Amino acid sequence: MNPATPVLRKVWGVRELLNYIGYKLTQETRLRDVGVRGEVTGFAPSKTGSGHVYFDLKEPSGAILRCFVRNTFVAELPALDNGIEAIAFGSVDAYAEKSQLQLTVTSAQLVGAGRLAAMYERIKRRLEAEGLFDASRKRALPRYPFRVALVSSAEAEGARDFRKLLRDKAPYVRVTLFPTLVQGPTAAESIVRMITLAGKSDADVVIVARGGGSDEDRIPFNDEMVARAIAGSPLPVMTAIGHQADHHIADDVADREAATPTDAVAILAANFVALPAFLRDARDRMRALVQQRIEDQRKRLSRLTGSPRLESFARATDALAQRVDQLHKELTLRERDILRRKFERLHDLERRLVAFDPRAQLAARAERLGGLRHSFRGAAARRLETFRRESVERDRRLGAASQARFGALRQRLALLGAQLAGKDPEIILQQGYAIVRSGGKVLRDAAEVAAGARIEAQLSRGALRAKVEETVQDG
Repeated sequence: MNPATPVLRKVWGVRELLNYIGYKLTQETRLRDVGVRGEVTGFAPSKTGSGHVYFDLKEPSGAILRCFVRNTFVAELPALDNGIEAIAFGSVDAYAEKSQLQLTVTSAQLVGAGRLAAMYERIKRRLEAEGLFDASRKRALPRYPFRVALVSSAEAEGARDFRKLLRDKAPYVRVTLFPTLVQGPTAAESIVRMITLAGKSDADVVIVARGGGSDEDRIPFNDEMVARAIAGSPLPVMTAIGHQADHHIADDVADREAATPTDAVAILAANFVALPAFLRDARDRMRALVQQRIEDQRKRLSRLTGSPRLESFARATDALAQRVDQLHKELTLRERDILRRKFERLHDLERRLVAFDPRAQLAARAERLGGLRHSFRGAAARRLETFRRESVERDRRLGAASQARFGALRQRLALLGAQLAGKDPEIILQQGYAIVRSGGKVLRDAAEVAAGARIEAQLSRGALRAKVEETVQDG
């Protein structure tokens, strides 16, 4: 071919070429329905009011894919937003206006943290619309919670820390553990079941607690069932889940939220710890008020008695002074009475606190058990002695009855022996009688044999064999 001869090639317009590439992409079966995963960026609805949505999917490497969603599919999308990881499904084609590939999206789903955030927001909006987050429905914790129901894992470090710290700060508070799973696919059902049981117990307050963990580990505490169980509990509920920065739907519906299990202990024990100081302060303030009242009365009396106009009323002032002294005495007695009653109240509270101390309860139970053991041993010894005496008496009576019975049987046996001896063939033979047999058969009638038959006569000693010569019949 002559190099100078021009080669005829297909010459494309830019849009024509891009539209052709787009057409070819839509014909590729493997690109008709694909899923592409990435971070959502540049999310924005169309500014023309068409209802279309645009966004990009970005990878850490920097690769970006343009995504387009027609208005007919927008309603089917989850709660997409910038920074959320998602998988977009659709077909690949070319956008001629920008000379770039794009994914025409028909559906999408959130993954990772984005999925959790969307689920969290969906449940939160529904419960908030029902008023479960309203402050007006939340109940105050009891001022002195002597009985605490702890809904947590028996193996969780947070639960162990909670019980140890509360025992150190307020040993008279009884903690009952309602063990539950705190993570995993069945944890939500387990937590709901334990919250329900705790709400039916004799506790003053329910604590739902667990230590830290990943967002996925703490999913059960964003579960709608758990939130409704907390809201429906007949007892006040305080949550203590995770660390300081963690927050859950369970915290929103609870009557009180503690940042950590340690903070929950501080809240529960605060009034117990402050009680002795409060009582001492009240006593000191009462004493100061009484002393101030007395001092005010003294100053007033001094002013009255020092007035020149009242010098002529010395006797009256003397009576008034006596009255003041009497009032001072009464006030002093009143102060002592008030302080005595306050101290009695303080001692009563201390006794009540001691009564709740597990160590005192265990000591009292051990003392009662020792008394019961002593009483049981005494009763058992007395019962054994009674059994021994009754056994001896029964043995004596049984021996006497046996002797009497044996004597009667012995006499009966002797009588029967005598009767039997009278019928003994040997004895009869010794008296001169004989037993006659024929053919081994004992003869009782002479007619049983004929003349000439052989017979055998057994005597007391030996036997005789003979031949019958004649038979004689009686009568």
